[in-house]
Amino acid sequence: QFAAMRATLEEVMTQENYDRMDHLARRLDAGLTGVIDRYRLPWHVSRVGARVEFICAPGPLRNGAEAEMAHAPELEAAIHVALVNRGVLIAPFHNMMLISPATSAAQVNRLITAFGAVAAKLAA
Repeated sequence: QFAAMRATLEEVMTQENYDRMDHLARRLDAGLTGVIDRYRLPWHVSRVGARVEFICAPGPLRNGAEAEMAHAPELEAAIHVALVNRGVLIAPFHNMMLISPATSAAQVNRLITAFGAVAAKLAA
């Protein structure tokens, strides 16, 4: 157990990995925001470190009540299915994506492309 913890701290949780994760999270944030802007959707993207989430409401949200009001279960379910149909799976309980040390730039680009295709259909 301690060997696994030590290996994680020494080999996975490195500055290089954190920098790479941050770079890809910024890329994902910018890509999703670009799609939202292109199709003039009343949505926004929230990012904290390597965690990126799109929210189907204008933002930023300021409190729990606004977050509850922003929840659009039917729309979010449709987006999730449309993404799965395009070969992309995101967190099923909300619209969150996590960048890990194993995430590739190609995977981020694929997600942005799929999100763009879904947004285009919704905006049509």
